[in-house]
Amino acid sequence: MQINPAGEVLRRFPDLDILVNNAGIQRYIDLKKGYDELRSGEDEIAINFVSVVALTALFIDSLLKRPSAAVINVGSGLGFIPMLDTPVYSATKAAIHTYTLVLRQQLKDTGVRVIEIIPPMVDTGLNKAGRDAANLRFRGVSLSGYIPTVIRSLENDEETILHGDGVKMLSDPRGESEIRLLQSSW
Repeated sequence: MQINPAGEVLRRFPDLDILVNNAGIQRYIDLKKGYDELRSGEDEIAINFVSVVALTALFIDSLLKRPSAAVINVGSGLGFIPMLDTPVYSATKAAIHTYTLVLRQQLKDTGVRVIEIIPPMVDTGLNKAGRDAANLRFRGVSLSGYIPTVIRSLENDEETILHGDGVKMLSDPRGESEIRLLQSSW
């Protein structure tokens, strides 16, 4: 019999009823450079996607026993419309979106809500070195300007939480958005 590594967390916090999966690193990767480029930094696939699936699996039994619980997965607008410089990050966030849709459907007749937060570019430490090297003029919306939107959306029981340009980007016809965002000048 294998021991669930979440056991210690659940022992210390027996009333745990919300799991927030907010894993993410982002690297600028030039796919023309091959395997060495891909492996030159942290494993984005393991951190951004595999950890979310694994953590959810570790805690799902406990969450299903609660009368009301939630799994909150943090994705990205880049999971819908990828950015040229962040191919692996964009792909992992697309995987998070798909996983969230399926998880929500599989848990629809339970007490576990599945929520997806799809932030725009937010001015955080995510890929700070890449952003610094690219000398970006726009670093994203401020965290203090973004968090109230998320809180309001959670209070309104929204299943998918978007903000600002993300709402417009995801409402654009996909072809137009892909053409605009895959340009390296973005």
